[in-house]
Amino acid sequence: MATVNDVYKITKDLMFEKGSSKIYDDFLISNINRLLVELFNENNVMRVFNGKPKLEAPQVVSARSDILTYEDDIVYNVLPLGLAARFFIDDDLNKYSIFSTDYNNARVFNQKIVGRKKLDAS
Repeated sequence: MATVNDVYKITKDLMFEKGSSKIYDDFLISNINRLLVELFNENNVMRVFNGKPKLEAPQVVSARSDILTYEDDIVYNVLPLGLAARFFIDDDLNKYSIFSTDYNNARVFNQKIVGRKKLDAS
């Protein structure tokens, strides 16, 4: 299971930011909470597909040490891309565009996997 800080590290690696960089620290918790709300329904679809119960409400985090309860595909792939896009929106619109596209493509890819596996099982 990953923590908020684990996702933050992955995000900074994708952005080629130094691990010691603190430039986005003040924006981490609010942005990850926004993404957790945005990805809530997709995560529940993945949970049901994986034989797990739905979450009742989007997870809310308050510290970098909080453990993320979303599915691994969301936590390790989609969340870092979404965070990178949000962090770049004010700094570099070209990089924002790239990460925003990658974030949305990762969301669509996860939806296709669930749909394809469901079709293959039929």
